[in-house]
Amino acid sequence: MPKQGALLIAKNLKKFGGGFIKHVNKTMGMVSKVMDAEVTKNMSLTDHTQADLDAMGNPYAKKHGPEGFHIHDPWWQVHTQTGELLGSKRSGTVDARFNFGSIKAAAYVLLDEGEAPHAMDVIYGTSVMVPRPFLLMSIKRKEDEVMGVITKNLRDMVHNFRIT
Repeated sequence: MPKQGALLIAKNLKKFGGGFIKHVNKTMGMVSKVMDAEVTKNMSLTDHTQADLDAMGNPYAKKHGPEGFHIHDPWWQVHTQTGELLGSKRSGTVDARFNFGSIKAAAYVLLDEGEAPHAMDVIYGTSVMVPRPFLLMSIKRKEDEVMGVITKNLRDMVHNFRIT
């Protein structure tokens, strides 16, 4: 009996697997868009110019403490000056694939250091500037929404998958 059940499952996966992979990829595309929008929002503040920040005594300086001088909430958001950092942002997905009985897929948002060499200084800080981990914190803020997108979309797909 187990052999027969395994053959039936394998037959269904072969017949249905391509559609399932496409649905996982579509879902991860939705996740990528959610993450990208939040990261973009948190790295493109325009409420203060560099002159404003200088007049405030450089609120991102370590002399104001480990989180700098709070001029907005959350404290780790980043102001756009030249647009170089924002222009270096990329987002996308890694196509889903079956791997030893499990499925692996990913969505990402990253910064290209080749286009914005100061990206790591902003994220990790320097000897005089506080770190502003806006990538990680943006993703954490959307964790529940992302899990909801994944759960809803893949649960709906699994409900449509019947062993016949």
